[in-house]
Amino acid sequence: MTYISLIVMVFLSLLTYVFYYYHQLNLLIILLIILSTLPFYFRYEYRKPRAREIVVLAIYIALCVSSRVLFMLTPSFKPMAALIIIAGLVFGKEFGFLCGSLSAVVSNIFFGQGPWTPYQMLSLALIGFIAGCFTNRVYKQNKIFLVFIGIFSGIFYSLLMDIWGVLSVDQTFLVSRYIVMILSSLPTTFIYCLSNSIFLIVLTPAMIRKLERVKIKYEF
Repeated sequence: MTYISLIVMVFLSLLTYVFYYYHQLNLLIILLIILSTLPFYFRYEYRKPRAREIVVLAIYIALCVSSRVLFMLTPSFKPMAALIIIAGLVFGKEFGFLCGSLSAVVSNIFFGQGPWTPYQMLSLALIGFIAGCFTNRVYKQNKIFLVFIGIFSGIFYSLLMDIWGVLSVDQTFLVSRYIVMILSSLPTTFIYCLSNSIFLIVLTPAMIRKLERVKIKYEF
């Protein structure tokens, strides 16, 4: 296993140099994003989850995707991120990560796939993972915390997606351009934060009760 890790590290180092030399930073980052998500999928498969776990995950992802599609006419104001946060709060880090990444790629079947998809996958996956660090009941019932994590998630998602915005211009990352991108996307970031906070406040009490029952019933 050690030799395999070393080979992979050398391969990635060479690949990084090639992509950087030919100014293909966007392709490099997409590759690194994909590779960073693979351990979670392999770990999930390695522990051989029960069919009931897979069914719950699939149904919840379908719910997240449906929520994004239903709010198609309100750009940036969607409940999907809030639902992913709730998934992490209830089921933990692994479930939140998988729910976030898979919801992004599946929902883009309707919204369009592209080089931006891995960025969305990683952003939403990390939001679900971070939420999974706060599974204590105290956090789930604290409205101030829900607003805080909603705002944090909106800013976090926007900052990561702005990286894609900068690199999509000419494959070059410039700090000055990134700052301009952040400033120009402030209205959208504000909507992200507002929608996350509103949907978390509205949906969390009922969703937590339902999902906690599912968690007990199917022995998560």
